[in-house]
Amino acid sequence: MGKERVSTAVGTRAWVMPKEIDELFGSATVNTVASGRFDNVVQAREINGGVHLHPPPDDRPVPGHLPPRPRMFAGRERETRQLAAALTRAGVAMICGAGGIGKTWLALNWAYENIGRFPDGQLFADLRGFDAAGEPKTAYVVLHFFLQALGVESGRIPVDVDGMACLYRSLVAGRKMLVLLDNVRDIGQVTPLLPGSSSCAVVITGRSRLVGLLVQHDAQLVPMDVLSETEAHTLLTRRLGSDRMAGEPAAVAELLVSCAGLPLALGVVAGRATAHPRFTLTRLAEELRDAATRLGVLDEHDPTMSLSAVFSWSYAALTDREAETFLLMCLAPGQDLSLPAVASLVGRSTEHTAVMLRELERVSLVQEHVPGRFRVHDLIRLYGGQQARQTPPRPGPEVALRRLVDFYLHTGRAADQLLDPDSQPVDIEPATNGVRPAVLLSRPAAMEWFEVEHSQLVAVQEFAHRAGWRQHVWQLAWIQHAYHWWRGHLHHDLAIWRLAHEAVEGIDEPAAKAIVHQMLGYAYSRLGVHQQALRLVADAIHFAGETDSLAHKAAAHHAAAQVWGQQGDTAEALRHAAAALRIYRAIRAPLREAFALNLIGNFAVRLGDFDLARRSYEPALSLFSAHQYRPGEATILDSLGRLADAVGHTEALGHYERAFELRHELGDTYAAAETLERLGRTYRALDQNGRARAAWRHALKLYRAQRRSEDADRVTSQLELLKAR
Repeated sequence: MGKERVSTAVGTRAWVMPKEIDELFGSATVNTVASGRFDNVVQAREINGGVHLHPPPDDRPVPGHLPPRPRMFAGRERETRQLAAALTRAGVAMICGAGGIGKTWLALNWAYENIGRFPDGQLFADLRGFDAAGEPKTAYVVLHFFLQALGVESGRIPVDVDGMACLYRSLVAGRKMLVLLDNVRDIGQVTPLLPGSSSCAVVITGRSRLVGLLVQHDAQLVPMDVLSETEAHTLLTRRLGSDRMAGEPAAVAELLVSCAGLPLALGVVAGRATAHPRFTLTRLAEELRDAATRLGVLDEHDPTMSLSAVFSWSYAALTDREAETFLLMCLAPGQDLSLPAVASLVGRSTEHTAVMLRELERVSLVQEHVPGRFRVHDLIRLYGGQQARQTPPRPGPEVALRRLVDFYLHTGRAADQLLDPDSQPVDIEPATNGVRPAVLLSRPAAMEWFEVEHSQLVAVQEFAHRAGWRQHVWQLAWIQHAYHWWRGHLHHDLAIWRLAHEAVEGIDEPAAKAIVHQMLGYAYSRLGVHQQALRLVADAIHFAGETDSLAHKAAAHHAAAQVWGQQGDTAEALRHAAAALRIYRAIRAPLREAFALNLIGNFAVRLGDFDLARRSYEPALSLFSAHQYRPGEATILDSLGRLADAVGHTEALGHYERAFELRHELGDTYAAAETLERLGRTYRALDQNGRARAAWRHALKLYRAQRRSEDADRVTSQLELLKAR
């Protein structure tokens, strides 16, 4: 292969540009950045004499994870005293009792009563130990969530549980915090989540007595039984009012006996009575009595089974369509559903679905725990699942669940296209009849949808994997890639692409395999697992070669360029970027071409070939500007700033200021933080220390909000050095 030597060098090694790359740009001489070549394309604007900055507060994250305080809490004076004494003695308390007994309510009520004792924050996690919807949460998942809440950048979180637990204990050491671990199944779930610091209080709830926890960690047990008759009467009075209760004392007594002192059962009874204010309490007591008779005499020694009697008459009062909606929600994956998602699940209009949900909520079978989102309590979900197995909803739950998965796939695809409008083409089959994807009209709306639905998307992908819907599995990963990229959800990205990789192993579709291998390679590369990443992108190039799609081949080379660049082989990365660029030009994909040019420019800057960098950035910026793709313009402006840093800080300043303005307007806070940090360095080099301080403080605020601890530490050091001057 012929090569030409260029006039720049890196250290003692001259960079030799391959002839095949030089041919992509021609041999025309380009003026230096300092000449102002790009001034006519984009002019930096100043706000109040400089870039508009907001100095942030300089404090550590203080998580406040507690769910709302229970409104129906009553009594429990003895258990409250026991809990307080247990935490005073050992710092770790285990609240144990049957399902529906009120363990979480007790823990939350005590937490709110003592909130002032924990100025450094409160961590909460539902470990779903007895969740009918799926598997319990692992310590790995909860530790990852806690570390992010404590300010750790996603990319800096260790990949193993032991490393995560050590980092977690270090971060909470000496801090006055409350850790509330709800619905624990076994000691393996909870042990890595225990702080090592005596300054933290830990409250654990579960249905089983974890003897190992009591012995190994000196946890104190707080056993819970059913409510006393007086406490149950007080709780029901708060919901129904003293006048209604006093008017039918015999019926009230029967209701209290039927509910067996279970707070959840009392809540369902109260919901039923509130939904039908003209019904007498005597009639409600008769309905409950009849339902209990139909179901047989339930074991009074197992309070969880007593709920079946309460749930059964609530269920029996539903219309056929309301019952169908309830059963399907009990079978649906995840913890809650939006109104549009439920509408697709049941295959009806949102208006009709909203009416049915309101009726389900009135009888306490469904809860709208936040506006527009509906969930089913885990015990009620268990009951509904049993009913669905006995009498499956028609035409069958598989059809309805397929509609739900299609809803997330097609809504997510629309959202992804708003974030990445010129992404690699992926053929997705039309949605099942009855699916009504949510309507998203803007990029901010797409970002908000992903933020709200993120955990649900993970649950839906896992469900599709269990159901054997292989196409849905990898395509559900695909629709999330741009969101994960913009928000920096590195561990989540790795998890979904691992699942996608398992799914495509069983199908003979080279295009799907090419996409999955390239994206899993990206995910590993961003977490620093370079050898695995290199193998995957090599496979991606192989599978892309088996397709008839030039777009897939270009994307595979693009991925290889990114991965080789991440692991440090810039020359090899540049060759793959050039291969991608050549194909993008051939298929006339202008935005992809611009991104490939940006890659080439970045690699050229690393190698000290500033002429090649300029010849890359200039047409890239022109392409993004011509297509009015502002995220791309911001990317190139930031790249131009880094290039200009090498030859003149004044020129860099204008590029960085405009790049920040665009990223700030777009809401791209992840990239904006990096631009602000570089802008601060440029201000400092120009002896504009006040502006440097403001830029770095703003960057620090964003880094902390994004849990990017290493970046935050670096900026903090720069601020300290600036203060010392």
